[in-house]
Amino acid sequence: MGGKSAATAARSSSRSTAKTSTLAIWAMVLSVIGCTSPIGLYLGYRARNQIRRTREYGEPFATVAIVVGWAYILALIVAIVAYIIVLVLR
Repeated sequence: MGGKSAATAARSSSRSTAKTSTLAIWAMVLSVIGCTSPIGLYLGYRARNQIRRTREYGEPFATVAIVVGWAYILALIVAIVAYIIVLVLR
């Protein structure tokens, strides 16, 4: 029983030393909001580069920020094109 608790303590202490990138979290939050998705997209790319350089956790957050940011921008472009087509055909 003593060995299990020591192993558990060792695992939890190694997890606590690794830091999650706050830039990646902010990038994801701003991308998901929608109107700030270009900012989130930019921060997502910056966070991904920072994570690779510093070996922090958070690459999934940065990836989600990039994907969602591009999805919002693509949706905006499609909406603008559809709006223009509706105005021209009217």
